[in-house]
Order: sequence, then structure tokens, then C-alpha cells
Amino acid sequence: MKNIVNISLTMIALVVLIVSVGSAQIAPENRLNIWAVSDGSILVGANSTDSKAGPYFGGSVAYGLGSGVSLYIESGYGWTNYQSVDGLKLVSIPVLGGVTYNFGQLLNSNIVQPYVGASGGAFNYLLQQDGTTIAFSGNEQKTTSFGLEGIAGVSFKINEDVAIDIRGKYDHAFSKRDNGNSLESQEWSNVGVGGGISYNFSF
Repeated sequence: MKNIVNISLTMIALVVLIVSVGSAQIAPENRLNIWAVSDGSILVGANSTDSKAGPYFGGSVAYGLGSGVSLYIESGYGWTNYQSVDGLKLVSIPVLGGVTYNFGQLLNSNIVQPYVGASGGAFNYLLQQDGTTIAFSGNEQKTTSFGLEGIAGVSFKINEDVAIDIRGKYDHAFSKRDNGNSLESQEWSNVGVGGGISYNFSF
């Protein structure tokens, strides 16, 4: 199973790098960075037994504070599929705010810029089959939970405004009190890999 997961994530990452648009959440000092990102992702941990990889599409705006530090906000839409039931997927819609640190200055490099970051916010989850949210005993299987996300990647500058990058992420949404909704009583963890292009601009 682990080999299948690793192969799937590798293939998704290669496809994403070839056909998608994305970027790092880093920005030069006093400038904005806008990106649209595409990841391949999969559930990990306690609730991952029956899951298989799915896509994530999102975007963010980052602002450079200087000394390699950027603040950013991110949102997106993605899902992971289930192997045992056709059309069943767990949809994730995060709304996050975070900070990144760019190591390019420490490496004295203007081209290769490794970075790490962390964010927190709301993770909205929906359990859907064939595009319809599932309901058990009259309760729709959807929830909004607090979660955290860590990212790490490398950005490769083409010029002062454009860069290409790859990134990996890990997110974890915490459980809430169970009010008859099975999604609320569980914790969810996800790993994703993606990459693409970023654009910086002044205002």
C-alpha cells in the first residue's frame, strides 16, 4: 500500500509540474506575490485506510515583510477519493493565514530560494458522493474545524517578478464535539505535493 501511495504521489507531482500553475507563498520586501497552486494530495493517518489520491486547486496572496519573512492568506478546493466506493470523496476547503521564511538570503542566492512556512485556520470538510453531500439520519456530513498546515519548498527565480517552484505540505484538522456528524468527531491529516509559477508585483 505504501509503495502504491508513493508511486501515485510521484506521478501526480510530475503531472502537476508539467501542466499546472502554482507558486511559493513568498514575496520580496514590500511587494505582493500572487499564486494559483495545484497539488496532488492524499489522506494519511488514522482515517486513510480506504483513501486514494486526489487533486487540490487553490491560491494565495503573500506580502513580503523583509529579511525573508512573508505573510500570506490561502484558500482552495480539493478532495481525496475512496477506493471501495465509486464517486465517494472527502472534499476539503481550507481558509488559512500564515507566515513563510525564505532561506535564499542565508544561502546568498538570488535564484534558488528554499522556504518553509506554517499556517492555521478553518478546514471545511464535506463527504460527497457523485457531487451530493451525504446525509445520515438527517445530518449532512459536513463540518468546519480548526487546523494547522506546514509547507516546505524551493522557488527558482526566472527574473525579478517570475519564479517557478515545487512544494510539499502537511495539514491536520482537529476534531470537534460529535453532534451526530461523524466528520466532526474525527481528525483528518493530509499530505500534498505540487508546483508551478509565481508572480510578484508592486502597488
